[in-house]
Amino acid sequence: METTQGLLLAIGWFLLRFGLPVALTGLVIWLFKRLDARWQAEAQEYRKRTGVESLAPTVRCWLLNDCPEERKQNCPAFLNQGTPCWQHFRAGDGSLRESCLGCGVFRGAPVLASGV
Repeated sequence: METTQGLLLAIGWFLLRFGLPVALTGLVIWLFKRLDARWQAEAQEYRKRTGVESLAPTVRCWLLNDCPEERKQNCPAFLNQGTPCWQHFRAGDGSLRESCLGCGVFRGAPVLASGV
């Protein structure tokens, strides 16, 4: 009887010590995913409502840089032409690369007013 109680007590403490934090972490991740999906939907709706997609640069970087056909086929900017090319070439920390900052496509892009 004491062995069974001791075993149940050990299992209970184990679940409390490890199971509860894992469950709470899973819950927080799930909530953040839902929040991110909501924000993505709101951003998409805003882009549709304001016509931001129509402000994409008309000069394409692969034309400006005279990229060969085989390079274009593997280029994320060429494959996703609905978004500005510099968005695909951000550094790991989210900053723009030096080559993008000096590029004519980036410098000629329209600036959006922040009236949101």
